[in-house]
Amino acid sequence: MREGIWLTVAFGLAIAAVPPAAIAQTSPFQIPPGESSAPPPDGGRLEPSRKTPRPVYIPEQPGNALLVTEYLGRPVYGPDKQKIGTISNVLVDISGRVTGFVVEVGGFLGIGAKEVAISFEAVIPVREDDQDFFLVEMTRAQLTAAPAFKRAK
Repeated sequence: MREGIWLTVAFGLAIAAVPPAAIAQTSPFQIPPGESSAPPPDGGRLEPSRKTPRPVYIPEQPGNALLVTEYLGRPVYGPDKQKIGTISNVLVDISGRVTGFVVEVGGFLGIGAKEVAISFEAVIPVREDDQDFFLVEMTRAQLTAAPAFKRAK
């Protein structure tokens, strides 16, 4: 029994003797110097052998990040500031990058509406008079004439 206690004390002293800088260098939550936190240029997920350890928790919303719920259900307006649809979904590629939005156009109260996918770059977030909405350089007629979005099975 006493041997176990001494072994625990010896182990604790050995860890205490390690300089903090050495512990910080081996932390799985830091990006090693010279490595980028950006996704690889090919846009795909990192291979397990190349994966850089990341923090598990994000304690608060970063200032440069929006929540998906800040997009869903928001109105989309055309160049004449007339409502032409509503964002019904967000397209995300396998690397986690938002690539587009699915916009519901036409119909009445969701009946007879058509879904059209447009690229992320085509949507401009706008905040005006404490109202959030999205602007596109397309008219209702253009979106209505666009091909319907087909969901993967």
